[in-house]
Amino acid sequence: METPTDVSSLAYSRGLGQEVADRSLPSPLKAGGTWLGIAAGSLLLLFLASLGHDTDGIVYGLLRLVGLFFCFLMVYALAMGIRTFIQGAQSYYVFTGGFVHRRNGRAQAYTWSEIAECKPLLRKGQLINYQLVPRGRKPINIPVILVNNRDAFLDSLMGLLHQHGIPVS
Repeated sequence: METPTDVSSLAYSRGLGQEVADRSLPSPLKAGGTWLGIAAGSLLLLFLASLGHDTDGIVYGLLRLVGLFFCFLMVYALAMGIRTFIQGAQSYYVFTGGFVHRRNGRAQAYTWSEIAECKPLLRKGQLINYQLVPRGRKPINIPVILVNNRDAFLDSLMGLLHQHGIPVS
């Protein structure tokens, strides 16, 4: 991935050194659009499931069950689509002297001395992302993306955090 000019300029102005790793999340339009498409499809299937009128047969009971499933799927997909649009486009850059987070075209740079800690965020006992915590600022969520049971981006980030004495839980 080519580093955007605003990120390079910001990193240079803050003296962050050479870029070590980068990560860009999927486009919110593509991901959010997919969720909204699933919601629309579920609504259509919910409507089709409601067309059954045989109130005494097992088919009607099955159609009601299927309709209930599509109702819940529609609500979940709609919520995920909205959540994706709210999160927006995000990318992360690790430099030898710090970190840059870019969200919706706005980049923020942090030197390693401005980072307080990095802590894992678990959901149901499973690691879903790390939170990089700048001093006096809102934590930055960095998702774990495994390829062959490794996350090269997080390996680079964790190595530099350890090198600079920043606690990693």
